[in-house]
Amino acid sequence: MDTPHLGRSGAAVVLVLSLVGCGPDAPTPEDARREAASSAVRQASAATAAQTDAVFAELVGGTPALTEVATSTSDDCHAGVADVLYPHDPFRLRCSWGETRYFAVRGELLDALRQMDVAAKQAGVLPVSGEALDGVEFYVAANGLTEDGQVLPLPTLTYVAVGYGGRLSVRWFRASDPRPEDHSVDVRWPMVWQDDHRVDVDALWNGPLRGQAYLLTVSTGVTYHEVPWPS
Repeated sequence: MDTPHLGRSGAAVVLVLSLVGCGPDAPTPEDARREAASSAVRQASAATAAQTDAVFAELVGGTPALTEVATSTSDDCHAGVADVLYPHDPFRLRCSWGETRYFAVRGELLDALRQMDVAAKQAGVLPVSGEALDGVEFYVAANGLTEDGQVLPLPTLTYVAVGYGGRLSVRWFRASDPRPEDHSVDVRWPMVWQDDHRVDVDALWNGPLRGQAYLLTVSTGVTYHEVPWPS
């Protein structure tokens, strides 16, 4: 398959196009690839990537303690699969945009997270209930342990922006921690489109993160095109 030019996109859209009229059976690979490569779907991808840029700017733009060192993106489309033995997927074609930004942290991690939290809330990007900064602060204050010495689960920190279909998940890693995974998968049916740009995380630690205590990542994923199965 020819690798397409990476699109840039925004508001999640649902486009019911040619695949809907193909009957209740799964689309053929040719139908699905043609749909994924259509100008309407590529424009939807470009719009979603542009909106993702804007949301990231709202979340981390006012955080001087964070320095972006890399970005990975994925633009993937999957055909829905029908099987006589199992219920079919609820879609005939689904396309999703994924993005992860990698940041070096200047100073203390908690200070950087507090800066980000203030800037995000001022921009209208709000934490998800139960996955807010206070959980991180409690974890840090307790040194990751309960009163009887049991290891606490690592807290999650997640934000949402009005009008954006994805969530922004914040994670952090030390140089000694297992590396966050960032690799492409093979383009095999039912995947019919892939335009992924990945990051070598080891190279970050040996380059722009050398001497840093933490790597912070912010990840998001959003469906920008979906063709439902005919009812």
